[in-house]
Amino acid sequence: MVIDACASRVFNQAIKSGKLPNLQALAEAGQLKPQSIAIFPSLTPAATSTLFTGDYPSRHGILGFHWYDLDKNEVAYYGDDFWTIARRGVRPFFEDLLLKLNHERLQAETAFQRIERSGLKAACFNFLMFRGDVEHKANVPLLLGLIPGVPFSEVICGPSTMFYGDLVNSNAKGKALETIGGMFRRFGFNDDNTFKLLHQFAEQRAFPDFSIAYFPDNDYFSHDVGPNNAVTTLEHFDEQLGTLFEIYGGLEQLLSEVTIILTGDHAQSVMVDDEEDSEIRLDHLLSDFTIATVGQPWGDNDQLVICPDMRCAQIYFKDLNPKQIEHILALLIADKRVDQLIWQAKYLGEGDKGYYVTTLDRGRLKFWPGADGPNHAVDAYGCPWSWEGSLAAVGGQLNGDNIITFETYPNAFERIAGALDNSNSGHLWLTARLGYEFGVAETSIHVGGGSHGSLHKLDSTSPLLVAGASSDLALPDQPRAVDIAPLCFSLLGVESPYPMGASRKLG
Repeated sequence: MVIDACASRVFNQAIKSGKLPNLQALAEAGQLKPQSIAIFPSLTPAATSTLFTGDYPSRHGILGFHWYDLDKNEVAYYGDDFWTIARRGVRPFFEDLLLKLNHERLQAETAFQRIERSGLKAACFNFLMFRGDVEHKANVPLLLGLIPGVPFSEVICGPSTMFYGDLVNSNAKGKALETIGGMFRRFGFNDDNTFKLLHQFAEQRAFPDFSIAYFPDNDYFSHDVGPNNAVTTLEHFDEQLGTLFEIYGGLEQLLSEVTIILTGDHAQSVMVDDEEDSEIRLDHLLSDFTIATVGQPWGDNDQLVICPDMRCAQIYFKDLNPKQIEHILALLIADKRVDQLIWQAKYLGEGDKGYYVTTLDRGRLKFWPGADGPNHAVDAYGCPWSWEGSLAAVGGQLNGDNIITFETYPNAFERIAGALDNSNSGHLWLTARLGYEFGVAETSIHVGGGSHGSLHKLDSTSPLLVAGASSDLALPDQPRAVDIAPLCFSLLGVESPYPMGASRKLG
């Protein structure tokens, strides 16, 4: 069960205050790890791709909502900004979301594929990322089908059982199920619809070996009213979970038949309530350069492609020399709302090894995997790292056993490498200080609401709850999103390409 934008601090406080009695009972019956670390960027397409592949973006290839596919010379865009979509065209956006995202851009084997190739069966209940090996017909809802250029149907590949909003209703057992969708319920992508399906499967005791159920409402409401005020969506989730317990005849009976893993894909932090100040306009800061039209590949005279993604952004350079790039860095870091600038060493002609992080007030850092540098330590997952400069740039701290930890920017070294080590990664990444988002003329921001995307812990930590017949399984002391798929494989007896809790950079 994946609750979008489930922030650890909100969830844990709601448990303690008694607002979530059914989730509290589930936690008491199993194991609750209060903080599981998301990937960077902490954005839904990338984060959900990690949850069901076990890979970082460097391997699965999904780099957020918005990035430049340099290999194909096209911009990938999955946001909700009307003018950007209108400029690209509705049909390309629709085909990109339904077909390309899962079938072309996603590079890694999915949990659905690994599990069903092992002889077991799987189901998708509205999970954004769905690729499997079984063909399904996606029928476009009537109102969307009336938009010129939108196809009425497409064939997509998912697990044996697949529900994807109003687009796919494919029950492997053949019985039609009641759904809650339509234009005013986000065409089936809502918590009530997901629970409606789960309740019907529970009544029939029809769950396959593995199911992913996705609950998007918390993210929507957190963006609107802030993560703290959106706790009402968690309360509603808790009520619906209680109904699931009742269908099974109580929690004890449920957990004798089913193991539940519950987590979030990322968290959200609070935005400032000032429309003019909350948006960091990258096109204004970089007006000295020629910038490609948002959503379009660069033309002959363009120097930059800018891909803002809420509280992070990627910038791509075309034929710029190191002096010009240094000028870009100086322009950006002078804005006090910018937190970190992050890049690979090779983009400034400083060798081909390592990563840089620079800040306005916490110094500059270079780091790389290995123990060959002037300073080195091992992270919590067993990977040695070396560095020069200020660890304060990523909140790094050393303990007495020469273990490096990152309180404010959890697992910073591995997460940065997990985003930048991809051929389509931005040449420069930016993160914003708490309360701010990046934008350009065509994009919108979440003034006074919530947002996410950065390395900061308030964007990046969700609870991990495991309960059921196998819930005594040893979990990592500090779990990460990349540990969720290996956890599922372990519970199912399916061979995993990665062990839980082990460094991915070493592999």
